[in-house]
Amino acid sequence: MDIKNYISQKNKCCVFNLTKNKAILNELNLADYPNSDKYKKSSENFFSEKDLIIFIIDSHKIINKTIFKIANKLNNVLVYIIDDTYTQDNETQCKNIFFSYGYKYQGKCNDDKVLVFIYDIAEYKDNPDWLNNKNWANPELWEK
Repeated sequence: MDIKNYISQKNKCCVFNLTKNKAILNELNLADYPNSDKYKKSSENFFSEKDLIIFIIDSHKIINKTIFKIANKLNNVLVYIIDDTYTQDNETQCKNIFFSYGYKYQGKCNDDKVLVFIYDIAEYKDNPDWLNNKNWANPELWEK
């Protein structure tokens, strides 16, 4: 997936850099979007399915699962994970944790320094071709 194209298709993007690396916004070409180094979780979701929340995190947010507590109830989340020593040593475990929360792995970017995961409720589950009323919910065809 072309991440830049995915981001450009969204109405509104907000970036939350939850790392100490301030230069990462420029490295990932995210400096032009509204950004903050803090995210305050709300009980309501103010974002539509055409809006995108981007989190930049390090492995500590995975280990203590802070990112999942923060991103709970958000429709579209893109997570950039700084590929630090812990992430490199435990890459499969980190991926499995994200998979268990419904995120899809998009690969690495920025010279393999950052892992990318996306949770997009609109694309969460692809409907198979056979799952439609023409194939199974048509009683006239049951005896054929």
